[in-house]
Amino acid sequence: MKKSNHYLFIEAAVQRILPNDPEAAAFQEEFYRMKAGFAGEKKLKNTLKDFSFKSDYSIFYNFECVNDRGFTHQIDALLITPYFILIFEVKQLSGKLSYKPVFHEFTRITENQTRDNFPNPFDQVYRHKLFIRQFLQKLNITMPVLQLVVIANYRAELDVSLEGFPIIHLSGLPRYLEKLYAENNHKMVNIADICSKLKMLIQPLPARKTIERCRLKSGVLCQKCEYMGQMHYKRGIWQCEKCHSKSRVALLESLHHYRVLISPRISNKEFREFTGIKSTFAASKILARLNFEKYGATKGRYYLIPEDIYYKGDD
Repeated sequence: MKKSNHYLFIEAAVQRILPNDPEAAAFQEEFYRMKAGFAGEKKLKNTLKDFSFKSDYSIFYNFECVNDRGFTHQIDALLITPYFILIFEVKQLSGKLSYKPVFHEFTRITENQTRDNFPNPFDQVYRHKLFIRQFLQKLNITMPVLQLVVIANYRAELDVSLEGFPIIHLSGLPRYLEKLYAENNHKMVNIADICSKLKMLIQPLPARKTIERCRLKSGVLCQKCEYMGQMHYKRGIWQCEKCHSKSRVALLESLHHYRVLISPRISNKEFREFTGIKSTFAASKILARLNFEKYGATKGRYYLIPEDIYYKGDD
């Protein structure tokens, strides 16, 4: 599963932000939330992988696009079958969850009796549902568009106030899908055109935050030291000054940080300032070895850091 640009930004920011930055704790808290959410989406993906679908199907994970009015949609998962479309909103919440439908209020009470209000997931997924309905209308296709909130944390308790609403624990998803197939088997639609048109809509959204360069740690940072130790370059290998571990890929991770936090473009000077390499000649050799696309004459030359410079997959 591919991480969103915002996830990559927050992930890199918590590794690079200066420890005394006033927003360091807020970035860390947001990263914990996003990491938990991503884990929930992976659980959903594994559950769907194990399900024996009764028809052709296609699943879009982390479906991002911009609608005709310029507003964004980020759908956790979108299941397309010939009989129905199902929109998933995945939550990795714990505690006791309850709902006041009159007020559209979604609440969680934790084990220590703290009460938290959350954005109403039913409203979130309903907004996506309206968007998909309009999309189908443009294709002159009529089929059921359904919505489901999936709780991926087995420790969560669903209050009786949620009864009758489209929300289930992840473990109940196979039975839920069997029920949908039984209830929506009257009209069959060819999904090839739907899927191809949906692919054309996909538009990865940019990170929702920015951060100034002066708030970030410089240097090639050591992953084993939790990004607190700097690594130095010697004979093609980076070595940590703290734990003395060696790495050939630490530079790639640092360039990934630069790309998602600062810019996909980097000059020789910017490369030296960010990595701590002092020699212009040494920096030129490393950049040449990386074989990045380069633009401009020698004086104004910059290099394009590829999107997959440090791809780690699902984690």
